[in-house]
Amino acid sequence: MRMVMAVIMVLVCAPVVWGGQAISGFTGGTEYDAYYMSATGDVVGWRFTVAVQLEISDLGVWNNDQTGGIESPHQVGIWDGSHTLVASVTVDGTGTVVGDWIYASITPVIIMTGQTYTIGALYVANDDDYYISMASSLSHPGVLDWIEAVYPLAGELGFVYPESSSPKIGRFGPNFLFEETSLQHTTWGAIKASL
Repeated sequence: MRMVMAVIMVLVCAPVVWGGQAISGFTGGTEYDAYYMSATGDVVGWRFTVAVQLEISDLGVWNNDQTGGIESPHQVGIWDGSHTLVASVTVDGTGTVVGDWIYASITPVIIMTGQTYTIGALYVANDDDYYISMASSLSHPGVLDWIEAVYPLAGELGFVYPESSSPKIGRFGPNFLFEETSLQHTTWGAIKASL
């Protein structure tokens, strides 16, 4: 019985949910305000997979001046591997600031392991908000696997799935907040089932 109680104490006291920002920082790179400099905007971002199931709660954009907020609203979305939009929101200056990004909440969505996803944000020429391209390094949690940068096939397309890609580190403007969900449903459930 003591052994069972010790195991229960270790599992209950251990953190079972953690989260944060998908990209927590980067170094180097060049600021751009739009890819094709179009008036209707270009969606830029990055493609990724995850090592564990995640719940995404907020989508955001890089706050390049880090003090005054973003100048214009930006549509941000996540598409799955079949190019279906699974989450989107418009981020404006009233959002929640976390690190160097500003976020807006969404109805939470689950991102599954073994799937490829794309996050993108709409940037319009001369709106005074920027994203970073060709960074020299990036910081992200171990649950995320960054694949490539993405951008649209042509200008003047608006808020659409960004078809083109580049292996260079970058197009960091869009970002998301997440919680790891796989342990939420297994740790306590396994303890209760064993009693």
